[in-house]
Amino acid sequence: MQRTLGERKGGPVALLRAAVVLLAALVMLSACSSIPMSGPVGTSQGEEPQTEAAEYTFNPPGPVPGADPKAIVDGFLLAGTAAQDDYRTAREFLAPSLAGEWQPVERTVVYRNSVNIVGSPTDTEFVVQLEVASVIDEHGIREPAEEGATESVPVVLTDVDGEWRIAEIPDGTMVSNVDFQTLFSAYNLYFYDATYTYAVPDVRWYASRQGVSAAIVSSLLEGPAPYLSGAVISAFPEGSTLVRRSVPVESGAATVDLSAEVLTGTTFLRRQQMQQQLELTLGGLNTVSTVHMTVDQREVDLGPSPDPAFQAAVTNPAVGSLQIGVLDNELTFYEGSRPVEPQNLPAVSELNPRDPAMSLDQEHFGFLNARRNRMYVIGPDRTAHQAVAGTQLTAPSVDPFGWTWTAAGDQSGAVYAIAPDEERTRVDITAQWFSERTIEELRISREGARALVIAREGDESKVYVAGVVRDQDGQPRSISTPIELDASVPADSGVWANESTVIVMQSSADEPVETEILRLDGGSQRMAPLTGMLDISAGNGDQDVYAQTEEALYIRVGNSWAPQPPPLVIDPSFPG
Repeated sequence: MQRTLGERKGGPVALLRAAVVLLAALVMLSACSSIPMSGPVGTSQGEEPQTEAAEYTFNPPGPVPGADPKAIVDGFLLAGTAAQDDYRTAREFLAPSLAGEWQPVERTVVYRNSVNIVGSPTDTEFVVQLEVASVIDEHGIREPAEEGATESVPVVLTDVDGEWRIAEIPDGTMVSNVDFQTLFSAYNLYFYDATYTYAVPDVRWYASRQGVSAAIVSSLLEGPAPYLSGAVISAFPEGSTLVRRSVPVESGAATVDLSAEVLTGTTFLRRQQMQQQLELTLGGLNTVSTVHMTVDQREVDLGPSPDPAFQAAVTNPAVGSLQIGVLDNELTFYEGSRPVEPQNLPAVSELNPRDPAMSLDQEHFGFLNARRNRMYVIGPDRTAHQAVAGTQLTAPSVDPFGWTWTAAGDQSGAVYAIAPDEERTRVDITAQWFSERTIEELRISREGARALVIAREGDESKVYVAGVVRDQDGQPRSISTPIELDASVPADSGVWANESTVIVMQSSADEPVETEILRLDGGSQRMAPLTGMLDISAGNGDQDVYAQTEEALYIRVGNSWAPQPPPLVIDPSFPG
């Protein structure tokens, strides 16, 4: 019977891993007088200037002379964890005809548990069977796999001067879920919203190795991930490329050398926006402090500094400390641990207000009635106007441009955005994929380019993030096909906590409720359960969190919940 690599404790992969561990231990012992007290495991500090972010280094051995075909396949899989020198060790397991052609970063399959290598009667053909956790494409875009997804990778070997080598295998590498956490790091590429006001993060994954800065810039020039297509823009024109696939970093200065056509017809304003986009993106590398943009190795003329029309893009917009909620059937502000009577807001008790929302500048407000079949908006005239009538409307969300959003939770796919103008113009938003699901939450991100959507499909709830497509004046047009976040708790409510974090939960009046922090880089964390949690709000980060029950309002303290003094303000919400 064929046994998996994990089961064959004395098999080649296990022995190779043991050798690697032993070698690492010997190296550490020999260098104990200069072991750093901080920094990633396996980082080697040479005398040459560091030009990239510190990297984790795996050093698996190359092919053993006389190794049988199965051992060569085992060794190649292990060597896929060593990204240094363009996967030099992994290439040693390949036949000369393939070694120079194989593209390791074309695709990375992240697998759960262990691999199963199935042979054939000829001993030269194998199939590597994997339970897929996710796949990273050549642009660093990570796509989680469906539960139970599998993949079969064919491998063909040949004899090269008396030694077995791999002659055929698809481009890409295969790494375990455990190794992936060490080998790969998440980075934010930054694009602009439609108005160039905000910088919007696009999370990508790259192996930690020399040359990661070039991979990051190349992906940036190629444009946003599909779910953000149309929702964000780049200052770089389509087709922009590096002169060569290299972004050297020396003494903290990264040099991005672009092809000449990138600047054709550009204004100084556009060049400054390019420069800023590079600075925001490469700022995620701890070795980069400045960025030099060049064309054919000549410094780009950025013109007046800054151009009169240039504005510094806002990253991770803050929402302040003031919330809006409901107290005694009227709208109220809530700050710190007490309600604050709002100025110039109308009395709305006859409308039975619930689920209020407001803009950051406190000029635009929205709320539902108790039956959640009407949405009202309040503008600068401080009068409540009915804006939407529907079924099972989601809690309103006010974007940074003053548009107030809601969706119908009746599988109709109806999404509405109310303009901040005097006429309260209603725009029906196109979101075809909504019609296949029951929408339970719709929250626009704080820069307005993305939407958090919680939807129920049958008995299962799912959490999505989609792009919000707008005109240049900020008017919304559509919501793109989303990406799914991997929530481990059921959810019917959620909020943004910052530009890359959402918090989700499923309300219950009498059961313990677990909330989960979901990060767009795939990380997650569960909070302590709170019995009877009905609502949640988040301010500036995942520690600035409030939860409401029928009896009290709570604030997150560490990983616990501390009750706030009465009176009870219900449905509290930070701007957004």
